[in-house]
Amino acid sequence: MNTISIQRVGTAIAVVGSIVGTYFFTRSRTQRKSSFSKQRKEVDENLLTPANETFGIMWPTIYTGTTALAVHQALPDQLDNTRYQKAVPWLVSSYALNNVFTYFFAKDDLLSRRAAALTTIALLPNALMLHKALEIGKTNVPQPERTFQKSISLYAGWLTAASVISGGNLLLQSGIKIPESLKGQLTCGALSLTATLGIGVARKLNDPYYLIPFIAALAGIAAKQKNERKEVALCAATLAITVAGAFAKQLQESKPLERIEE
Repeated sequence: MNTISIQRVGTAIAVVGSIVGTYFFTRSRTQRKSSFSKQRKEVDENLLTPANETFGIMWPTIYTGTTALAVHQALPDQLDNTRYQKAVPWLVSSYALNNVFTYFFAKDDLLSRRAAALTTIALLPNALMLHKALEIGKTNVPQPERTFQKSISLYAGWLTAASVISGGNLLLQSGIKIPESLKGQLTCGALSLTATLGIGVARKLNDPYYLIPFIAALAGIAAKQKNERKEVALCAATLAITVAGAFAKQLQESKPLERIEE
């Protein structure tokens, strides 16, 4: 077994191990959720946070696709795939940070909650570099790599949305209080900026699938706030429809890829 083969197999083991570890840590935490009163309070106060079901849909989808990609990149017939070789350090660093996040996410003290939010934000540039290394939106690649790439598109998009949520958490953790009369307006403004950012980045990346997590997050916020803050729910629902329209339009108008490898 040559050096590249060992490196690829090691990467697959690291990524799959991180995902499995996250699953069991999260499951354990769910069973102890009654002790996480401070974290639950933040989730309720941060109006940028979507309904719990959104997380339950997005993360398993991302993890399933990333597991498949990690295994695929380690197969003998992929050892000459330069995209996978460039992706190795970003896969490893992303899921090393994922382990750090999981560790802090399993705690309820202020320091751990801050560390979890900062780790989420730190994961975003890694995800974008992984996206770049795989040449998503740049190179037309053969199946099944083409399908597996979409999990990285979702990963990058979801971490962009999650970074906005984490920014809100950090503000709450810092003790910054927003007047009740302004919460709805400021939340809608932040959501509008996030949606605009998502649409712009998706066009820059030539990757409409990057927008799917934005649609999910906005729909999740609308569902969560429909009985609590109707103005936020209406704003989020309107933006979800807007981003969905941008997704459909970009899917039809995506720029031709630079080269084809079949």
